[in-house]
Amino acid sequence: MTLPLDYTSCRKTGKLQNVSSVCRKASIADIVFLVDGPWSIGTKNFKVMQDFLYTMVNGFDIGQDKICVSMIQYSDVPYTEFLLNTNYNKNDILQKIQKLHYKGGGTKTRQSLQLMLEYHFIASAGSQKEEGVPQITVVITNGQAEDNVQNPATAIKGAGITLYAIGVKGSPLSKLQEIASELADKHVYEVEDFASLQGLSHSILQMLCTTLEEIAGPVTQVAYGMS
Repeated sequence: MTLPLDYTSCRKTGKLQNVSSVCRKASIADIVFLVDGPWSIGTKNFKVMQDFLYTMVNGFDIGQDKICVSMIQYSDVPYTEFLLNTNYNKNDILQKIQKLHYKGGGTKTRQSLQLMLEYHFIASAGSQKEEGVPQITVVITNGQAEDNVQNPATAIKGAGITLYAIGVKGSPLSKLQEIASELADKHVYEVEDFASLQGLSHSILQMLCTTLEEIAGPVTQVAYGMS
């Protein structure tokens, strides 16, 4: 498990410039993306997933007292791409997503869930859970986990973290439901292939806006439109 060191919270760097957000006035949230990067995806599909992540992050109002994001890429070993308190502005984060290095390997989902809970949703990594800030995870996977996800997923949900599961290309529905928070119609998404993933971004962004509204109070949503 690899962790970056010595970053400053993005909430302490001032308000960041936003580009055409869906959740433009969402009050505040910490969102962690768990991205599946095994050999079975392939380079071309990994690029499609990067575009999806770019669209998702571009839809958030990231900055001081707004939304902070972190990312883990997992295969045989989970790897922290950046933490919630990484000292990047929004454009820097988007550039980081575009430059993600495809790891390859298997699908060890359990390890990534454990890494996220132990090293991302903690105060030293930028989490403001103790201040009542909504904590959200979006898991993207293209296959069946090679390890048992029930225990870490249960622990994450027990810690008050909302889990979304996105399955691509035949991911078992039962495993997605095991990972995700209750109410599968709200927290589980399935697409037939990676080409369909980008078209899902609008629905997930709107659902995340709704989740923030339910957890943290009113969220003003604006018309969808990515540049």
